[in-house]
Amino acid sequence: MASRYQNIKIQKSDNGKTIYLPVKYPSLVPSNNDYYIIAREEDRFDLIAADFYGQPTYWWVVVMANDLPGDSMYAPPGTQLRIPGNLNNALSDFNTLNTQS
Repeated sequence: MASRYQNIKIQKSDNGKTIYLPVKYPSLVPSNNDYYIIAREEDRFDLIAADFYGQPTYWWVVVMANDLPGDSMYAPPGTQLRIPGNLNNALSDFNTLNTQS
């Protein structure tokens, strides 16, 4: 499994310390391949990602697709969540935005 941090831009400060530049997340446009669920009280984004993508580390895809703040791993109960059906497109767009130049 590749880390989403593998292509993050890095630069050196004047004193030689490593600085990691901010991560950029893609806009995830809805498609006909998306899934929709209603969040229950016990639902967490990492568990949802594990169910749909086989990896809990893709929790951020669900958060970004639903324009949520990402300040909690728990999905708001009763909220309809869109689960992007094409994970490869989301990962490709993420890597394109964050590839070192």
